[in-house]
Amino acid sequence: MASEQQIPAQVRRFADSPSNIQAILNALPAMVGYWDGDLRNRMANDAYVEFFGKTPGEMRGVHISEVLGPELYAKNLPYIEGALRGEPQLFDREITTPSGEVRYTQASYIPDVSDGEVRGFFVLVTDISERRQIEKEVKQSRTRLAEAERLARLGSWEWDIPNGTMRCSDGLFEIYGIRAEEFDGSYDPSSSKYVHPEDRAKVEAEMREAVESGTPVDFEYRIIRPEGRVRRLHSRAELIADEEGHPLRLTGTAQDVTEVRAAAEVLHQTATDLGRRAQELHQLPNPSRNGDELNKLLTPRQTEILGLIAEGLGNADISQRLYLSESTVKWHVRKILRSLGVANRAQAVARYLSTQQPR
Repeated sequence: MASEQQIPAQVRRFADSPSNIQAILNALPAMVGYWDGDLRNRMANDAYVEFFGKTPGEMRGVHISEVLGPELYAKNLPYIEGALRGEPQLFDREITTPSGEVRYTQASYIPDVSDGEVRGFFVLVTDISERRQIEKEVKQSRTRLAEAERLARLGSWEWDIPNGTMRCSDGLFEIYGIRAEEFDGSYDPSSSKYVHPEDRAKVEAEMREAVESGTPVDFEYRIIRPEGRVRRLHSRAELIADEEGHPLRLTGTAQDVTEVRAAAEVLHQTATDLGRRAQELHQLPNPSRNGDELNKLLTPRQTEILGLIAEGLGNADISQRLYLSESTVKWHVRKILRSLGVANRAQAVARYLSTQQPR
């Protein structure tokens, strides 16, 4: 810190003048004031005029409650009492100006302590309305983004490569079925407990390709949610590097496409089934269905599912075994019952078992 001898004489003379000090305070955009132990004003700058419509001269000797008004005074009283106990105070406050405009401020009460006695406190009030507006807009943007991610079953992530950490959006946590606080922020593509074991090597290879080549990657993989459900995700990722080409971050998105892929499979199988039946009708002018020949009534996938039902597996077990959603398994079961002309699963199993017995 500069000593008194190092400060130019003209600067010291300027600072020693009360009028000059007041001029400095008046030039500040923040409200600066001093209130004594009786809560009466001893000093204020011009910024108070904008908020309370009072000049520094009009405020001199006035009780703080007259400046703030009854409602604001009651809200600020706990902080005032804290300052008079010698405890610094910092808090945000909404203030309505004499013109009716609502402004947001951050107030600091700094105790003036001399020989262990609090003689009053200094006040520094900064207008943070613009900052609050920005924060509000950011919060609204995040809310809209979270809602859009939820509707699209989409999430985003960012891998900080040098630090080995990852940040994820709320949408991604929802897809994975975990809470944000359950994720420790670390990332290792080769051992992620959320990625399906059979897909971990694939995910690691794709991520390594993105980092080493710098080209965007586009791939699908499976995850296992905490409750055991398998979901299929479609992910895109792109590298961000520094000016020298060193990898910094890998950013990407992941979308849950489980139902989309299941629906596509159902449509494909339905088309295949219809094509096969059309071919049979074309080849057999008077076709007759043999109840024991399941391959003429069911698709290979349906025959496979019926065999698993005969083994005693439920829909959930079958979906895990075949990596299908439960809704897809249920759809196949309904098709099986309808194609075999039976009323329930037991009758379908009996029909299936009859075809397995030696003729």
